[in-house]
Amino acid sequence: MQCRVLIFVRLIAFTLFVIWRISHKNPDAMWLWVTSICGEFWFGFSWLLDQLPKLNPINRVPDLAVLRQRFDRPDGTSTLPGLDIFVTTADPIKEPILSTANSVLSILAADYPVDRNTCYVSDDSGMLLTYEALAESSKFATLWVPFCRKHGIEPRGPESYFELKSHPYMGRAQDEFVNDRRRVRKEYDEFKARINSLEHDIKQRNDGYNAANAHREGEPRPTWMADGTQWEGTWVDASENHRRGDHAGIVLVLLNHPSHRRQTGPPASADNPLDFSGVDVRLPMLVYVSREKRPGHDHQKKAGAMNALTRASALLSNSPFILNLDCDHYINNSQALRAGICFMVGRDSDTVAFVQFPQRFEGVDPTDLYANHNRIFFDGTLRALDGMQGPIYVGTGCLFRRITVYGFDPPRINVGGPCFPRLAGLFAKTKYEKPGLEMTMAKAKAAPVPAKGKHGFLPLPKKTYGKSDAFVDSIPRASHPSPYAAAAEGIVADEATIVEAVNVTAAAFEKKTGWGKEIGWVYDTVTEDVVTGYRMHIKGWRSRYCSIYPHAFIGTAPINLTERLFQVLRWSTGSLEIFFSKNNPLFGSTYLHPLQRVAYINITTYPFTAIFLIFYTTVPALSFVTGHFIVQRPTTMFYVYLGIVLSTLLVIAVLEVKWAGVTVFEWFRNGQFWMTASCSAYLAAVCQVLTKVIFRRDISFKLTSKLPSGDEKKDPYADLYVVRWTPLMITPIIIIFVNIIGSAVAFAKVLDGEWTHWLKVAGGVFFNFWVLFHLYPFAKGILGKHGKTPVVVLVWWAFTFVITAVLYINIPHMHSSGGKHTTVHGHHGKKFVDAGYYNWP
Repeated sequence: MQCRVLIFVRLIAFTLFVIWRISHKNPDAMWLWVTSICGEFWFGFSWLLDQLPKLNPINRVPDLAVLRQRFDRPDGTSTLPGLDIFVTTADPIKEPILSTANSVLSILAADYPVDRNTCYVSDDSGMLLTYEALAESSKFATLWVPFCRKHGIEPRGPESYFELKSHPYMGRAQDEFVNDRRRVRKEYDEFKARINSLEHDIKQRNDGYNAANAHREGEPRPTWMADGTQWEGTWVDASENHRRGDHAGIVLVLLNHPSHRRQTGPPASADNPLDFSGVDVRLPMLVYVSREKRPGHDHQKKAGAMNALTRASALLSNSPFILNLDCDHYINNSQALRAGICFMVGRDSDTVAFVQFPQRFEGVDPTDLYANHNRIFFDGTLRALDGMQGPIYVGTGCLFRRITVYGFDPPRINVGGPCFPRLAGLFAKTKYEKPGLEMTMAKAKAAPVPAKGKHGFLPLPKKTYGKSDAFVDSIPRASHPSPYAAAAEGIVADEATIVEAVNVTAAAFEKKTGWGKEIGWVYDTVTEDVVTGYRMHIKGWRSRYCSIYPHAFIGTAPINLTERLFQVLRWSTGSLEIFFSKNNPLFGSTYLHPLQRVAYINITTYPFTAIFLIFYTTVPALSFVTGHFIVQRPTTMFYVYLGIVLSTLLVIAVLEVKWAGVTVFEWFRNGQFWMTASCSAYLAAVCQVLTKVIFRRDISFKLTSKLPSGDEKKDPYADLYVVRWTPLMITPIIIIFVNIIGSAVAFAKVLDGEWTHWLKVAGGVFFNFWVLFHLYPFAKGILGKHGKTPVVVLVWWAFTFVITAVLYINIPHMHSSGGKHTTVHGHHGKKFVDAGYYNWP
C-alpha cells in the first residue's frame, strides 16, 4: 500500500516537473532543451512501465508436506504426474561436457518418483563425445543415485557436492557415511578422469579401427562407437553426411523405463562395498537425442531442438509436464521438481501454463562485478508479476504443461487475477469460460483410447502437428488429469517406437506444419522463450513464480565482461525484435491482463533507453566546454519538484529491495551494470534491429562460452578479467573520457578565474563523477585484477583530468578571459548541473 501511494505521489511530482521544464525554454540552445525534454519523457514513461505491473506483488510458497500426503503412498510408490526433463547442449567444447554430465546426474538423483521422471539430452552438435559422456554418467549413476538417497545428499550434483567444505548430514546411516563418501569420492574422481580423456580416447579408437579397416588416404574416416559400430552423427574427421549441420537423426536410450515397484540394492560385499540393502536403486529413464540436420534447412537453433525433444518425448514417455534446463544448470535442491509440480496440481492450477524458477549462478566473483545474479529482475520484477497473470518465461528452469505447447486453450479464463477480477472481464471476449482440452475430457471418460488415425481432441487441424500418426495419437494422453493416464503408463521404448522418434526429429518433418508458428517454441526470434510464454499468456493461460531455498537450480555465469555483454546484446536484440514483429504486445489478445501487457511492453522496449542515457551521460560534461546548458534559470519550485521526484524514487527502491529480499549492494551493483549495458549492448541492439527492419538483414549470434580459460587453481575468478576486445566497449570508454575531460575543464575554469564561484559548478562535477562511479566496474573489468583496486584505472583518470585542465589553462584559444562574460556562464553552469544530476525521474 505504501509503495502504491508513493508511486502516485511521484507520478504527480514528475508531471509537475515536466510541465515546469516545458514552460521554461532555453532559447540559447533549443536543440538541447528539446532533446532533454524527450529524454525526461522517456525515463518517466519507462519507469511507469516498470512500476505498474508491481501493484499487486504476491509471495507464493509450495507446500511440499501436503503434496506428499496427497500423492505419496505408504508402499513407497507415488501418483505424482510424469515429468520429462529436457537438457539442451549445442557444443561440448564451449559448454564443458563435465557440466552436462553433472546436470544429468543431479536429475537422475532428484527426489521425484523414479518411474515418472525421464531425462532427455538434446545434442545439436551430433558428436559422439556427448553420447559417451552420458554413457559414463549412466554407469556412475548406479553408485551416485543410491548414495544420495541413502544419505540425503544435498546438492545432488557431484561436482558441487564434493566442493563443499562442510557436509551437514541429512540421512539415517551416519555411522556408514564417512566410508561411503570416501568410496564415492574416489569413484567420482575416476569418473572425471574418464570424462576428461574421452576426446583423446575417441580419437585413438578411431585411428585403431580405421587402420584395421585399411582406410586409404583421402577416403572418409568414420568415427567409431565403443561397440565397434559407426557413429551416425558428426565425425571427428568431418565428411559429407557426417558433419555439423549435416548428419542423421539419432535417438538412443541409455536407461530404459524403470519398473513401477521399488527395487532395493544388495548388501555390502567384497564386490560392492556400499550397503544399499534398504535403498531403492532404480534409475530414471535417460535418452540421448540428436535431431537430423541437413544443408538448406533452417534448424532454428534452441527452439528447433526443444520442439524436436517435445515430439520424441511424446512417443517415449509422454509426461504431462516438461522442465527445460540448460546443460550448465544442475538441480541444487532435490525437492525442486516437487516444488514446481505443487503449482501445477494445486487448487485452481489447471489454468497454469508454466512455472518459472529464478536463475541462480555459481562461479560469480564475490562482488558480482557484472551483476550476473540479476536478482532485481528475478526476485523483484518476476515475483511481482505473480500478482497479475504471472511471470514472463525467461528460458532455463521453467516447468511447462505439455498441452500448452500443443496450442490448447485454458479451461477457463480470469485474466484479472486477484487484483482486478471485474475489470479484466471487460477486456475478455468471454468473461471466464473458454473451451479447452480438460472440458472435452468429460466426453472422453467413457470412451476408449482413440484408434490410430482418429484425432477428435485436437485444438488445431491434424496437419498442424505433422505426418506422424503415432505422435498425434499421443496428444490426448498428454493432459493432466487424463482418462488415458493408464494407457500413457504402458508406453514401451521398443525398436519401432525409437524409429518413429527418429522420424519426428527429421529435418523435413516440420515442413508445412504449425511448429514454431502455431505450436511449440516460437521460431524466427532470438528470444524464443519470451515469445513462447507471451503466446500462452495471450490465450488466457497463467504462470507462476517458484522461489525456494536452497535454490532450485544453479548454473554457470558468463566468464568475463565480453561474454556478459554479448549475452545482454542477444537478450536486448531479441526484445526489440518482438516489438517490431507481429508479437508486439500492443496488439495482443484481449485475454492478456492489462498490466501484464504493460510488463511485456516494458520488456520489449527497454533497450531504447540507450539513446537517451548516452545523451545524459555526455552532454552535461560537454556543456562545461561549449557553455550551452539544459536549464537556464531554475526556480524554487523546480527544486521542490525535483526533490520529491528523487526522494520518492529512493524510498520506492528501498521498499522494493526489502520486499524482494535483495541487499542494497545488489541493487546498486545492478544499477552500475545497467548503465554499462545501456551504453554498449542496448545501443548495439537498437542499431542491429533497426538495420534488420529497414534493410531486411538477419541477425546472428555466437554461442555464449562457459569454458574458463584462466588459471582456476591460482584464482577461480581469473578469467573474469581476461580482456577480449569487442566494439561494444567503445561507447563506455568514450563516455568515461568525456566526463573526465568535462570535469577537468570546469576545474580549470574555476582556477583560471573564468568562473569565480566553484560551488556553482560543484553539482555538475558531482554528476560527472556519479557517471564515472557507475562505469567503474566496466573500467575495472577491462584493466583491473580481482580482489585489488585497479590502480591503473585511477591513475589514468587522474592523468587525463590533470592534463586536460593544464592544457585548457595554458592554451588561450580554448577559453575567453572576460570576467563578466565568464561569470554569466558560471551562473548557467550551476543551474544546469543542479538539474543535470537530478534530471532522471
